[in-house]
Amino acid sequence: MEDLDKLESVIEENADNLLGAIDLDELLKDPEGYLLSLGDAFLKEHIDEIEKAGQLGTKFAHKIIEES
Repeated sequence: MEDLDKLESVIEENADNLLGAIDLDELLKDPEGYLLSLGDAFLKEHIDEIEKAGQLGTKFAHKIIEES
C-alpha cells in the first residue's frame, strides 16, 4: 500500500497548491463554471496518478476476495 500512500501524498500536495491559486474575483463571477474548470485542470494534471490508484485498488480488492 506504499504506492497508494505516495499517490495520495502527491495529489494532496497539489490540491493544496490549487486552493492557494483560486482567483476570488473569477470565482464570484461564475462559481460553477470556475470550479468546474479548476476541477477539469486538476483531473487532467493528475489522471495518471488517479488511474494508478484505481489499478492498485482493483488489485487490493481482488486480493481481499481471494483471501475470504
